[in-house]
Amino acid sequence: MPIIARLVALYESRGITVATGLSPTRFAGFPNAPFTWFFKDGASVTNGLGIAMQEIYFFECLFARFRPERLFAIGNAAGWSTLALALLNPTAQIVAIDAGFDRNALDGIAFTNRIAAEEALAARVVEGKSPGDVPRILAETDLAPLDFVFIDGYHSIEQVQLDFRAVRPFGAPGCLYLFHDVANFALQPGIDRIVAETGFVARILPGTTSGMALLYNPAHPPTALDDIAPFAAAPATLGLIEAEAWKHRHRHLARWRRSLDKRLGRARSGGGFGDGSK
Repeated sequence: MPIIARLVALYESRGITVATGLSPTRFAGFPNAPFTWFFKDGASVTNGLGIAMQEIYFFECLFARFRPERLFAIGNAAGWSTLALALLNPTAQIVAIDAGFDRNALDGIAFTNRIAAEEALAARVVEGKSPGDVPRILAETDLAPLDFVFIDGYHSIEQVQLDFRAVRPFGAPGCLYLFHDVANFALQPGIDRIVAETGFVARILPGTTSGMALLYNPAHPPTALDDIAPFAAAPATLGLIEAEAWKHRHRHLARWRRSLDKRLGRARSGGGFGDGSK
């Protein structure tokens, strides 16, 4: 059941206008256009962009058959992904943490908790930092063992490793770990190091707007893999699309190369570049 309309309504019914899923081609190639923005009184109150509309659809596919009961998120901002998780998993318990460092982040914690309470959603946001506060918060909320972890905090190679190491001891054998912004922030080396440390399987998801990555224990493969398969494009197809993108960006050079190739072909076949006159 799609949740995007209800998710937007949670904000707009409280005076926050939402814009999400916009095409970069309509905004001079602006790469952040597809993500979720929040506005109030004619000004942006976006401190951390929410996940994109296409990534909400990814969540809907992921949770179509995979039904986690204990979900943990690192990073909350305005609560967009936290509330999406709650809407998609109405019988589950969801806890998110946020360090509160960004502009409006503390307001975002209070706002998310207010919406969850008013809408009877089993979600809660706690101010806390990863990795240091993770064990305490999980103990206080009695959330472990975790079935699903969404890592969307500070985007650095080192931090994603620290975040994963903080939550892994509390994960159930079949826990899924989802990392946001892996492609957009070049976090692949951090994912590779986690795989090397753990033997887990990483599934990179180019079909998600931020280029997310999903990790899991291969001894406990999730039932959701078939449902999210379209988001994991084949590397060979990506190479072909990248070539087309290059030709589009450099179409004048590509046109010149095609013309040169034709001239060289004629020269090799004996036709020369002209009629031979000087």
